[in-house]
Amino acid sequence: EVFDDAMKVQNKMDAATALITGLSGERIRWTEQLNNFKAETERLIGDVVLLVGFLGYSGPFNQEFRSTMQSSWLEMLIERKIPVTSTLSIINSLSDNAT
Repeated sequence: EVFDDAMKVQNKMDAATALITGLSGERIRWTEQLNNFKAETERLIGDVVLLVGFLGYSGPFNQEFRSTMQSSWLEMLIERKIPVTSTLSIINSLSDNAT
């Protein structure tokens, strides 16, 4: 009976150790995700300016001129030291793969 109790305790300790090990790996992933989220948040204003500019002004123009406008707006944001994603994809940002 004592041996059975000892085995139960050992099994519980093994399960707890596995859980702690698994969560320590998650902590690394969560920390990386938090850092990425903070960086995205810092660039949010510049990204929104580009997206709103595209929606508001680029409708009647062809793709070549739209790209020129986007590049120009990106340069202006960078000159004014407004954080922005330099590789922002307007199409990916404004569309949803599910729809």
